[in-house]
Amino acid sequence: MAAEKKKTLANVVSEALSGIIMIICVLVYLILGFTINFWHPGWLIIVGGALSVGIMNIIVNAVNDAKNLKKDNEDKTE
Repeated sequence: MAAEKKKTLANVVSEALSGIIMIICVLVYLILGFTINFWHPGWLIIVGGALSVGIMNIIVNAVNDAKNLKKDNEDKTE
């Protein structure tokens, strides 16, 4: 079993925002599909949401890793 990383506040918020973004994307897609028959090009809303969630998670993980690396380096120099 792999060691699990401790969740930070940023990770919790990032996961919550990811879920909210995807739910909003699905709702917008369904509303546009049922109201103005925007099914075919509308699926790009889902792709855009998934890409934005991925980019957001990459940024959050990079910031957390940078903070942890800085903290580890400060701990080693003391």
